[in-house]
Amino acid sequence: TVADGPKSGPAASDAAYRTQIGSIQQIFSAFDHESSGTVKLTRVPELITSLGRELWLGKEVARQLTSAGNVDFASFEDVVRTLKKVEEAAPSEQELETTTPLTLLKRLGAYRKKCEASGDYVEAQKARNKYEDLRRREEERQRRLVEQAQHHEMEEVEQAQKQQFLSFSAAWDKYMADYEATAYMSLERLKDQHNNEFTSFQEKIRKQVKAHKCSRELLELRRKQEALAKLGKYEEAYKVKESGDHLEQWEYVRSQSVVNDSARRHEARLKDQQQKALAALLKRIQRDRSEQIRHRQQDSQRLIQRNKNLKVDLSKKQHLEFSRAEAAIKSILSQPEHAQKLLDENDPAYVARSA
Repeated sequence: TVADGPKSGPAASDAAYRTQIGSIQQIFSAFDHESSGTVKLTRVPELITSLGRELWLGKEVARQLTSAGNVDFASFEDVVRTLKKVEEAAPSEQELETTTPLTLLKRLGAYRKKCEASGDYVEAQKARNKYEDLRRREEERQRRLVEQAQHHEMEEVEQAQKQQFLSFSAAWDKYMADYEATAYMSLERLKDQHNNEFTSFQEKIRKQVKAHKCSRELLELRRKQEALAKLGKYEEAYKVKESGDHLEQWEYVRSQSVVNDSARRHEARLKDQQQKALAALLKRIQRDRSEQIRHRQQDSQRLIQRNKNLKVDLSKKQHLEFSRAEAAIKSILSQPEHAQKLLDENDPAYVARSA
C-alpha cells in the first residue's frame, strides 16, 4: 500500500503516481460522499493521512482546494492533482533537516560510530577530531554570541542612564534658570521701591515749610524798635532795626543749617535702611541658591549611585547567566542527538532549561 511504500518527494515521477492510482482509488472510495465521486473538504486531511502522508500535508491540500474555489466538496481528480502539487512543492526530508552545528555534530557522531563498528579506526579518529574541533569552535561562537548580547544589554542600560542623567540635568538647569529670573525680578522690584521711597522723601523735604521762630532777644529788639519809632526817635529806632535785622539773619541761617542737617540725617538713615534691606535680600537669595545647589548635588549623587548599583547588579546577573549559558552550551553540544530531538519537539528555551 501507499502507507508502506516510500513517500514521494520532488524527484517522484509521473509513472510512480500512476502506479499508485489504483490503491488510492480504493482508499478514496471509503471517503466517497454518497458515491458521487467527491469527498467533503473537512475529511480531506483524514483522507491524506490514510494514504500514509503527514497531517500537515492533508491540511495544506484542503487549504489549497478551498482557495481554488471548492466550497464543500472536491473530486477525486482534484484531490490527487493537488496532493501531487503540494508534495512537489514541499521540501524533502533531507532538505527539511537544516544544516546546523547540532546536525553536523550528530552526523559526525553517527559516522564515527559507523566507522568504529566497521573497524575503520583511522576514519573514526578523524571523525572524532573533527567532532571535537567543531564542538570547540561552536562553543566559542555561542559564548561570543552570549557576550555580544550581554554587551548590547549593558550598552542599552548605559545609554538609558546617560539619557536619564541628561534629562535630570536639563530639568535642574531649567529650575535654576527660573530661580535666577525670579531672584533678579525680586531685586529689581526692591530697587524700584527704594527709588520711589527716596524720591518721595526728597519731595517731602522740598515742600516742608521752612518756618522761622524768632528768639526772645529778637522779639525784644523789634518791640523796642516800634516803641522808638512811635516816640519819633527815628535815628535810635534805625540802629535798633539794624541790630534786629542782623540777629534775624543769623538766626535764620542757623535754623536752616539745623533743618538741612536733620534732612541729611534722615536721608542717610533711609539709605542705610534700604542698603540693609537690599543686602538682606541678596543674602537670602544666595542662601536659597546654595541650598538648591546642595539639593542638586545630593540628587545627582543619589542618581549616579543608583545607576552604579543597577549596573553592578546587572553585571552580577550577566555573570550568572553566562555561567549557566556556558554550561548549557557544553551540555547541548556534548549530546547533539538528544538536543536535536528536544529542539524538534520543543522550543529552544526548553532545551536550554533541560540542559
